[in-house]
Amino acid sequence: MRLIILLIGYPLFLVWTIISGFTGMFIAAVLRSPQLTLSFVPGKMWAPVTLFLLGIRTRITGQEHADPEVPSIYVVNHSSFLDIPVCVMGIPVKLNFIAKKELKNAPIIGWYVSATRQIFIDRQNREKAMQSMRKAAERIDEGKSVLSYAEGTRSKDGEIKMFRRGAFTIANEKNIRIVPVAVTGAFECLPPGAFLVRPGTIHLTIGEGFRPSDYPDASTEELAEIARQKVISLRQEVLK
Repeated sequence: MRLIILLIGYPLFLVWTIISGFTGMFIAAVLRSPQLTLSFVPGKMWAPVTLFLLGIRTRITGQEHADPEVPSIYVVNHSSFLDIPVCVMGIPVKLNFIAKKELKNAPIIGWYVSATRQIFIDRQNREKAMQSMRKAAERIDEGKSVLSYAEGTRSKDGEIKMFRRGAFTIANEKNIRIVPVAVTGAFECLPPGAFLVRPGTIHLTIGEGFRPSDYPDASTEELAEIARQKVISLRQEVLK
């Protein structure tokens, strides 16, 4: 199976990613509708085919907690590239991504992310990082939802690391709804540094959202830890 994925699935995945990327850029540029692109290309076009070609099955629970009418910050653990297609397919909301600035110069992906006006963040520069988070807050004020891989980078061992406080700073300031999301199994299918995907099942669990006002005495750091513990609990339910 892994040999079939390597010889057939990977080449088709690359071709499909190119087709999807240029389709998204066309919609965003010609029709001048980045949000239309976000509602169709990532979750309905690119992700399902990508996961199929790479031999990945998904189990998604908790979609009733993802309310497209309520602008929210979806905070997710991050351990694999596969987290991305699973999230955009499984969370039934048009998501604006907070992406690391290094992606901006990547062929196809970087062009697509730029064309759809996603939010780039420089995690090495605190001031610029907070400017990016302010942009995220503006999107939420406009009625859009944002997805944040709150650890800031992929976990090297699959364990959920400390959540960075940027997303929680703006959530605290504006009492924005926070939705914990756990991805389980992506690390086992494709850990950081690995090239070959191991076919398997990835679970996406969307938890019940909460607002900072539910924890009126919590600092930003404590709010980040509350969210982290909720994500850990969601993952533990799957691992039982």
